[in-house]
Amino acid sequence: MNIIELLQSTVERYPEIPALVFRDQEISYQELGKRVRKAASGLKALGVTLDTKVGLMMSNKPEYIITYFAILANGGTVVPLNPLFKEAEVAYILNDSDSEYLVLEEMSLSVIQRVKNELTSVKEIICFGDSDEHSWASLLTYPEMENFVPRYGSETAQIIYTSGTTGFPKGAMITHANLNWMAIAAAVTNSVKPGDRILCVLPLFHAYAKLQGGLANIAHGGTIYIEERFEPVSILDKLAKNKINIFLGVPTMYTMFIHSPNIKDLDFSALRIAGSGGASLPAEVIDKVKQLMGVDISEGYGLTESTVMLCASPREGVKKVGSTGVPLAGVSLKIVDPEGNTVGPKEVGEIIFRGPNLMKGYYKQPQETENAIRDGWMHTGDLAYADEDGYIFIVDRMKDMIIRGGFNVYPREVEEVLYTHPNVIECAIIGRPDPVFGEKIAAYVVTKTEQEEEELREYCKQKLVHYKTPDYIIFIKEIPKSGTGKMLKTALKKLDKETINL
Repeated sequence: MNIIELLQSTVERYPEIPALVFRDQEISYQELGKRVRKAASGLKALGVTLDTKVGLMMSNKPEYIITYFAILANGGTVVPLNPLFKEAEVAYILNDSDSEYLVLEEMSLSVIQRVKNELTSVKEIICFGDSDEHSWASLLTYPEMENFVPRYGSETAQIIYTSGTTGFPKGAMITHANLNWMAIAAAVTNSVKPGDRILCVLPLFHAYAKLQGGLANIAHGGTIYIEERFEPVSILDKLAKNKINIFLGVPTMYTMFIHSPNIKDLDFSALRIAGSGGASLPAEVIDKVKQLMGVDISEGYGLTESTVMLCASPREGVKKVGSTGVPLAGVSLKIVDPEGNTVGPKEVGEIIFRGPNLMKGYYKQPQETENAIRDGWMHTGDLAYADEDGYIFIVDRMKDMIIRGGFNVYPREVEEVLYTHPNVIECAIIGRPDPVFGEKIAAYVVTKTEQEEEELREYCKQKLVHYKTPDYIIFIKEIPKSGTGKMLKTALKKLDKETINL
């Protein structure tokens, strides 16, 4: 089945329900279906057909969603790109994915023009906005496509590139069956109902937003309020004003919410679900959001290779602070030691999984695929433990664990302590190479007001064993983040290295 059938089904069932709201523009499901069919015909006329790879480099706007489905309607494969990527990043992904077409908006055009001669496969650029390239608006002048190109569930719908924490990014091949299963599972997890209002400010090029904020809601007739950028005061106002029912964010967003001056004056009574993913949320932030917004944050866990989610907090029943919930129904998840043996309750090990959400593999990288998927189980590199009830608690990435003088230190544990300090807004813990201890602990901290380093270290000493207390505390204006607001510890380690070498 072609995943576009999810949209078509909703168009037929709920034609008059608003599908998208963007600025002052409201687009019904019926109108969205028409625009997708027109854009699909336009892309077909340009040569987009079965298995054609199409780069999609747009910020949050209705044209992103229209183009996404129009590519799929032709049997093509979507290759999402961050519109803020620089020349080398864009060239690598477009070339590695064998993308023949690129759809982008004017803000990204200058980057593409500077790297155009290095693009080995792109033969047509379609631009939203004023430019000399093929106009996106012209796609809507074509008659509506009558029949979508059928696809098998096992065929690739999109290639999403990982963040590239080691080496070059890898393209995770996500199938139509992956997307179909995950869209329905996410909608059920979030209890999406026709007419529910969902605010999507997460970037649509990211899998989390595309599935949780997009496909899952489209499958069940939700109305998606699209926001172009995250500005905490403005987003809080819109959550209240538009009576939003579902908001999905990342920890940084909630941290900024609780420090926003307008949060105490707004009514969030319509907000039924507040979800968080991408990284673990400090318990202190969860408590403050409950106090100020009246909603329990439901944490989830997943990765690019799992299409999006692996675990989610149950909507009904027990929620455990610090837990990402339980594995989704239909997903098999184990926590294993280095030899592959399942560990007992509360023992830390690596998460491995298999199920209908497991990617097809890495594009053109059979060896990397074989290294990651062994005997049908995806090895995530994430460390966690399960309690007696089966709730999963993420400890850290294997690569982020610090070994200080032979002791294992999990950065999240130290970060949790720092977050309880009243002057700390954000923090991130990394390991710094040390000739004696192997590694020492470096804490990068963002504070509300000026803070004494020694006072903060003493605060940690009261709550942590000596070897977990930060050896270095570095105050910083902002912690490096990805387009989704996820803290980039690789960038922080690079900054730390540069600081040491000054």
